[in-house]
Amino acid sequence: MCNKKIVLHNKNTGIKMAFLVVMFPLALLAQKNYPALVNQYMHAAVTVNQFSGSVLIARHDSIIYQEVFGTSNYANTNPLDRNSMFELGNISEEFTAASILLLKDRGKLKLTDTITKYLPQLPYNTVTIKDLLTHTSGLPDYYDEGMKDKWGTEKLATNSDVLKSLAEANVPLAWKPGTKYNEYHYYTEYPLLVSIIEKLSGLSYKEFLQQNILSPLHLKNTDVFAEMQVNKKLHLNHTESVFFDESKQQFFPADSFHAFSPELAYASNGVMGSTGVSSSAYDLFLFNRALKNNRLLSASTQKEMFSRYVLKDSLTKIYFGYGILAGENEQGNYIQQRDDGNNMTLGYITTVINYPLEDLTIIVLSNKAKTSSNIAGPLSYILFDREVVLPYVHKQISIDTSLLDKYAGEYKLSRIASVYKKDGALWTTIPGEPDLKLLPESPTKFFSADKEYDWQIEFKIDKNGNLVKTYFVFSGLKKEAKKLK
Repeated sequence: MCNKKIVLHNKNTGIKMAFLVVMFPLALLAQKNYPALVNQYMHAAVTVNQFSGSVLIARHDSIIYQEVFGTSNYANTNPLDRNSMFELGNISEEFTAASILLLKDRGKLKLTDTITKYLPQLPYNTVTIKDLLTHTSGLPDYYDEGMKDKWGTEKLATNSDVLKSLAEANVPLAWKPGTKYNEYHYYTEYPLLVSIIEKLSGLSYKEFLQQNILSPLHLKNTDVFAEMQVNKKLHLNHTESVFFDESKQQFFPADSFHAFSPELAYASNGVMGSTGVSSSAYDLFLFNRALKNNRLLSASTQKEMFSRYVLKDSLTKIYFGYGILAGENEQGNYIQQRDDGNNMTLGYITTVINYPLEDLTIIVLSNKAKTSSNIAGPLSYILFDREVVLPYVHKQISIDTSLLDKYAGEYKLSRIASVYKKDGALWTTIPGEPDLKLLPESPTKFFSADKEYDWQIEFKIDKNGNLVKTYFVFSGLKKEAKKLK
């Protein structure tokens, strides 16, 4: 906090008046033109990475930035607008979890209930609804254990088919429910939650959402679609996903890129719960504000939903809540829902992140994005006054390779990064990531030769040629790294 003396001159009287104004850091931050800074970053992302999508940023209940960029289709003929709908992928889990919790608030179920109370055909009488919500059930993968090489391509599977095939397969649990998480059993649990919703309500998942969430909250551009329906353009506002092939450095219509077998597509694309919901950025803002302000769930249930129950990633300290991820980064605690464009939602990259302390919400929905383009991260950095490197086109130059020797060593980030010289070039590696060759664009700045990874390293040298600072840049996020040896 600092004080500032301001002198005003009254034109009519000629009298000068002095005021002592108390300047708080928050007030100083408010003077920044954040929409302009965000817009500058977004236009660079569009120009360099051909980003196409919808971006919304809000503080509390007020939208401070909302823009759309690009087109809704691969042919680039239909511009996006604020009503454009994007397939949400795993963000659909938030809608499924909210539906279950709504039934809990109405006294229709308890989270400690075993799933066989509602789905008696299943042989898993030790698995609870909470185990499904937190991805800790130990249930088998419904496709690998019940449908693979049996389903074919004549019929699009539904949640009822998942239930039936699991019951018939009768595969043992992989572990004691509630004890651990495993990503390979990820897509069984939320489809079963949908079956419970349908059993208790007597409505389809689509009808339940419409009557109990979408209509009451006035979510006019949110609906439930099978992915194959989306590709067939059964809704005028829906976007077409465009997939970026990193190896070919080229965009393709996602439905022309066969990322998995036709049978798996028929066995999974019509199954709701972990995927299936499509929405607009504005509707997601309304939905998350309704959760935040307890307009949908009771305050105690909303608190349960956003609590940390099971560790998903020990390195990044990310936890599962109910249909959400909770964690902590440089900006503080956050609640997040995201889908990185996996096989089930090829071409879509979607993120909703909220920082509860500041009540800051960032929503990014893209139907055409490079997987290396992390938009929400740089936007968070901008809004928290951290340094961001805007996207730009890198150009390799030739340098004296003897310079590389001083850069080799280990550097401390959240993990220990190793930088080393090999075959006359600089390389880097971080645990859990591949070794990346770095190309020089100046004697002190390098970028990844692998275009799938938007990584840069910048070295600061003093006048005597000594290394004084090192910065690693990941998808525009600039972080100082301390050299250990």
